[in-house]
Amino acid sequence: MKNVVLLCYGKEIEFKRTLFAVLSFWSWYENSKGDVRVIIYTDNPDYFKPYLVDFNITYVLVPISEIEESTKKSGLIYRFKISVIDKAFQQFPNEDVLYIDTDTFFIANPQKLFSALVPGQSFMHLREQTYEEMVEVYKWLNTATLDAQEFPRSFLRLIESKTFSVGGKQEQFNRLQHVWNAGVIGLPNSMKKYIPDVFALSDEFFLNTKWRISEQLAFTAVLNATSKILPSGDVINHYWHYKDRVDPRLNELFTLGFKKLNKNRKLIAVRRITQKLDKLIYHEQMMTNTKNYLREKDYKNGFKYAFKALKGMPLNDDFVKIIKYRFSKVAS
Repeated sequence: MKNVVLLCYGKEIEFKRTLFAVLSFWSWYENSKGDVRVIIYTDNPDYFKPYLVDFNITYVLVPISEIEESTKKSGLIYRFKISVIDKAFQQFPNEDVLYIDTDTFFIANPQKLFSALVPGQSFMHLREQTYEEMVEVYKWLNTATLDAQEFPRSFLRLIESKTFSVGGKQEQFNRLQHVWNAGVIGLPNSMKKYIPDVFALSDEFFLNTKWRISEQLAFTAVLNATSKILPSGDVINHYWHYKDRVDPRLNELFTLGFKKLNKNRKLIAVRRITQKLDKLIYHEQMMTNTKNYLREKDYKNGFKYAFKALKGMPLNDDFVKIIKYRFSKVAS
């Protein structure tokens, strides 16, 4: 059995993102539905039930007080992500876990991921920059009152000053290792024994650096040391940087009318939207790359990504929305 795990609490839009993530999974999963369990850890299970009445969902009530208590241990708000993965393994110790953030949706059959969840392999979303390169990345987050680059710099100082315990062994991390995006975390059940190490590293990283992605850094470090990390970006879209482009579509989708649709029509509607949004987000990513390169006066790469952005612009009902959005950004 495979467990698809999500954590949802807070504002209503988080619940709509979770709905979309869950429905997108079922819209693409083409194998026997009996071999997968979807688990939503949430402070409000009743929100989902009218939308998901036709689907087999396991709801686990998580009071806000429990989330706050976990956060207090280090101050890291994302620490509870580790907790829900730990909870899933505790409840189903012989089963694998595919954790996904709420701001994700499936764009292909996830069976590929499930088949690859074997001892010695794990999944995260995409490989990002090296620890060292993150210093330059964070330059764009500096403000008059915040030296954002100090977060990765302090992390580099920490990992080069000592070794860290992973699986009972001492590991030396280095600045040339890559960070992996933690919007997706796929773990075979054989890796549940490393969750205490993820907790410990996340707490130590945050206490020493105050870097708010410390749980991501901890998963990266532990999974790098104990497995081969595989990407999942060809199956799951993680739109963390483009929520303002996706959220309006979710508000349009999840209405009283959607609740009344039968199961099959819900899945058809959601799958169609995943295909549109995947193209739209690709366009936005290319536009972001274009702006970044032009800002650095790297005109060759700037125009290369501008061409990709135009080529990737979806020629459908989203076209007008994109044009209006671009002009609103220019005007502001």
